[in-house]
Amino acid sequence: MKKFLFRNKLLFLSLIAVFAIQSCKNKSSERATSSAPEAITPANQIVISRYEKALFALNKDQLKQGMATLTPKFDFFLGSQWQDTMNILRIYNFLNDPNVKDLYHLTEQKYPDLAFLEKGLTDAFSIYLQAYPEKHQPQIFTYVSGLDVENPVYFFDTAMAIGLDLFLGKDVEAYVKAGIPKYKINNFTSDNILPQCMMAVSDHIVRVDQNRNTLLDQMITAGKALYFLDVTLPGVKDEFKIGYSSEQLAWSRSNESNIWAFIIENNLLFSSDAQGTTKMITDAPYTAGFDVKSPGRLGAYMGWQIVRAYMKEAGDISLKQLMEDTDAQHILKISKFKPGKD
Repeated sequence: MKKFLFRNKLLFLSLIAVFAIQSCKNKSSERATSSAPEAITPANQIVISRYEKALFALNKDQLKQGMATLTPKFDFFLGSQWQDTMNILRIYNFLNDPNVKDLYHLTEQKYPDLAFLEKGLTDAFSIYLQAYPEKHQPQIFTYVSGLDVENPVYFFDTAMAIGLDLFLGKDVEAYVKAGIPKYKINNFTSDNILPQCMMAVSDHIVRVDQNRNTLLDQMITAGKALYFLDVTLPGVKDEFKIGYSSEQLAWSRSNESNIWAFIIENNLLFSSDAQGTTKMITDAPYTAGFDVKSPGRLGAYMGWQIVRAYMKEAGDISLKQLMEDTDAQHILKISKFKPGKD
């Protein structure tokens, strides 16, 4: 099954690349915003287009004719070269792959209706667009990715594609057969869809200075992305934002002082040494140097708490100003961060 994952990931990466091209055509210049966003009644309800349903409904014996009917609505997936014989053959093989078909059937069983997701995205984007009025509400698509584990959601300013096969639940045998680690599978639930969607959006607005790469810089970058979820998803629990279990989140909260002491005592905070910093940021079953009950990405968790403290102390700072500030030391100083203090 691992071979099938690699083969079909290459197919969908090539198709998803069309998103980026379309997005670049539609980018507009950024304008500053002077006030923090507040929830409002959305003017436009998001309606999700389900590419997987349209694709798997095609007659495989007349695939070219069927794909022609999809291009007006799903050109983001099919692109301008969809009529190429090799592209049609790839789609044919994808639709006939037994593993993919199983994923599609599981997806249809799990998500016969996406009203909950449309409502959640409508609310989240209404908040996002107040902070970034120059942006546009994107087209939202769902699809079966063939388990593109590293990219559950693609976002390119004007369009978003959600791989629903990566949110089927913790007990799906297909995940185990594919060799996906349990700590990743634990986040393949419906509760994680909205956080993953808005995290993909944060990748486009959190400014990063490539010349600043200390652990503190990485912590603050991760913390700003998580704070973006605080703002756009106010009703979502913290464990789903960061991808922890409730027990892991409780462990992190009760051990903030120990985590901070570990960072300071090992001279990691201002270190750019990848060997020392990676373990604090990279997703893993637990964070090396700590109890196995600890979650991974403790650096991201601590960065989140610093950013939260900063936004309480900094006064009239807009979401956009926070996202564009790359001075991590300034943010830490102003935050007056004290581990274990709300």
